Amino acid sequence: MNDTIELHRAYKRIFDTEDGKMVLEDLKLRACFDRTTFSTDPGRTHFNEGRRSMVLHVRFMIDEDNFRGLIKEKK
Repeated sequence: MNDTIELHRAYKRIFDTEDGKMVLEDLKLRACFDRTTFSTDPGRTHFNEGRRSMVLHVRFMIDEDNFRGLIKEKK
């Protein structure tokens, strides 16, 4: 559990900086985050969804609401 909280905090520290915000916006653009990942080529669709899932993971990790319970338990 402590490792999970520390990893969450590391994501927050990185992506709360101006550089981190700029990188996250670039990742969103490259990962089809705000548009469809569909392609007539199923392999391309799967590839696009894989990229998109990484951005979703980063957003999950930097969202404080996802870790409030764990952080309260630690205190």
